[in-house]
Amino acid sequence: APARGPPAAMTGIRVAALGGREIDRLADLHALCFDEPWSAETVRHVLGTVGAFGLAGRVDGAEAPAGFALARMVLDECELLSLGVAPDRRRLGLGAALLDAAMARAAAFGARRFLLEVGVDNGAARRLYASRGMVEVGRRPGYYPRAGGRAMDAATMRGDLFPPGAASVST
Repeated sequence: APARGPPAAMTGIRVAALGGREIDRLADLHALCFDEPWSAETVRHVLGTVGAFGLAGRVDGAEAPAGFALARMVLDECELLSLGVAPDRRRLGLGAALLDAAMARAAAFGARRFLLEVGVDNGAARRLYASRGMVEVGRRPGYYPRAGGRAMDAATMRGDLFPPGAASVST
């Protein structure tokens, strides 16, 4: 089958390492994306841990990030800690670009597996992760707090990463 290029919506997307001056903006963006947002101090703490990295995604030449990915590597595994896209910038391919960049960075630094948790009610994110080879390997009951005091289960997902230049083999 012929290779498909990125959707037209992705042409104006840039993903780069998260700068220290962007942490306050990232905390504001996190609050737009999640019922229990991370503070700027929490983001600083996460990024200060060994093996952690952050990516910022921008759309259409904007200076302010419209999305982010935060991850942490431990030995040969990378855990996606948080990925979010501003509600008004969703469905443009930014989440996919951030996920792809995080997976590529992890593979380049020797990770062989990619792990994450996602709310079982987040169908769009689960479809994105599945499209990148992630499979559900477990559940965490009541893991995510939701508005109104209820809690949502998290699906734990895992996928294999391949080093740069390696071809994946399917049977």
